[in-house]
Amino acid sequence: MTDPIVDIKDLTVKIKGKTILEDINLQVEPGSFHGIIGPNGAGKTTLFTTIQGFRAPTYGTVRLLGQDPYPRNKDLLAQIGIQPQRSSFFPKTTLFEHLTVVADLQGASRSRVSTLIEELNLGHAAKTKVEALSGGERQRLAVATAIIHKPKVLFLDEPTAGLDPETRRNLVTMLQSADLSGMTTLYTTHFLDEAERLCDVVSIIDTGQLLTTESPRKLIEEAALGSTVLLPHALHQADELSARFGGDQVRITKDGVAIRANDTASLFVELEQLGIDASAAHVADGRLEDVYLEITGKDYVA
Repeated sequence: MTDPIVDIKDLTVKIKGKTILEDINLQVEPGSFHGIIGPNGAGKTTLFTTIQGFRAPTYGTVRLLGQDPYPRNKDLLAQIGIQPQRSSFFPKTTLFEHLTVVADLQGASRSRVSTLIEELNLGHAAKTKVEALSGGERQRLAVATAIIHKPKVLFLDEPTAGLDPETRRNLVTMLQSADLSGMTTLYTTHFLDEAERLCDVVSIIDTGQLLTTESPRKLIEEAALGSTVLLPHALHQADELSARFGGDQVRITKDGVAIRANDTASLFVELEQLGIDASAAHVADGRLEDVYLEITGKDYVA
């Protein structure tokens, strides 16, 4: 049996007397794309910095590639790549020059620079100064910087945070198409749709506690949550819908009233009988966000 790339046992982290992570047990398997998901403040970044060796566990143990990462383990540095939430680049350089310098420092082939520029769709910006890049281009450059030396373990800490929806979708598509073969990727995000698309396995963290670890597909299948019908024009009838279908099946969202149902055909018949406007209804199969609601008992707030 292959040893896990990351092996965490009974991890608790306290900062200034406040418990940020509590009794975390987690294994990350080789070659997986493992998502750490949860809302802002859940403890995702603290977990990352502890695995990377920037922070000591208060209790418990952390092993990365079989070694203790704290204090910063020089033997591990060449084997990991990190894209932090706030990336820094060499000032006054172009995108191409920045990646070339990083390649030289990391002992990577300069041909790797051209390969990554093409894979991450940065060719149009290769001669642009890094300070003039757009938010999406900077995020893609940060990813390229992290993987230029083909690390064994890649850490992506909310790479799409702060991006507009279209740019965020484009970056996720780029991550899907980039050559990450041979790498084990740990990925934090508070966008559950991203985790569903990208991750082989997800660990759900909330208020510093690890609630579950499983593949998104299996979590959705096991939850058997049916479909969600969104009614954009029924906000003024939310109380009536909650009384009819049960408060645990009806949610008020920014886009309308969402109702969970196993039999959507019967639901639409009932909506018509109640005089509910379903003309703009949208039906979606069970999603990871629904699983999060089921596990935590509360709406997911990104």
